[in-house]
Amino acid sequence: MSEISADNASLIHTIATATAIIAALISACAVILAQLTSEVQTKHSDQSMENASQLIASANQSAAQSQLKIDALTQQNLELTARLHAAEHAAQQARAQAQARLQPRKLTVQAQAAFTALAAELAKAKATPTVLLNIVKNDDEALAFSKQIAVALTKAGVRVQIKQLMLTKEATGTHVVVYNSPGSQQIEHALKAANIASQLSRSSQTPKINIDDQDTAAISAFISVYPKGISLAEVPEPSAG
Repeated sequence: MSEISADNASLIHTIATATAIIAALISACAVILAQLTSEVQTKHSDQSMENASQLIASANQSAAQSQLKIDALTQQNLELTARLHAAEHAAQQARAQAQARLQPRKLTVQAQAAFTALAAELAKAKATPTVLLNIVKNDDEALAFSKQIAVALTKAGVRVQIKQLMLTKEATGTHVVVYNSPGSQQIEHALKAANIASQLSRSSQTPKINIDDQDTAAISAFISVYPKGISLAEVPEPSAG
């Protein structure tokens, strides 16, 4: 076995030393690289968390704005629904009123009961009052309603004198003037209970009317039945005689 010369031994030592240094450098680079990689990952993680936080905050803000819009739309829908219901109710009332205007007037059960009570009151007071009833002969509805009133009053013991309507000024409905004559209080009470007069007033006068050109009777009430919806004239009240 040949011996290693001093030069070769020195060369080997130098190579070994250089190899160790290189290995140390490589190890140090690996440590530095690992540290740099860790720092980069940490920074990336922190940036990702910050971005995620910003995205969450933006999403929450968008959700809050969307909820505000939803609440506003819900309120608008409630208000619109309420207006629609109110408009529908008003339309139903208008239709009912229009239908009522088209229906001819007639004595209700309440009115018939009032005239029945009138008969008992007049019998108790032993009074036979006279009522002047003015009608519109050229209006079928007013004429029919006048006849119902005349029949009910007659059955109650009232003398009914029918006169034709004279035109002086516009009027509709049933107008009543009660005078200071026998039986007038009972008639006034009955007409109010019957609820058939669109206007009812009291006069302190005591007008009279000739009946069959022989008997002169005080008028207890003056009833004018005008058309239901057509404007016609109002009859002047009878003057006291």
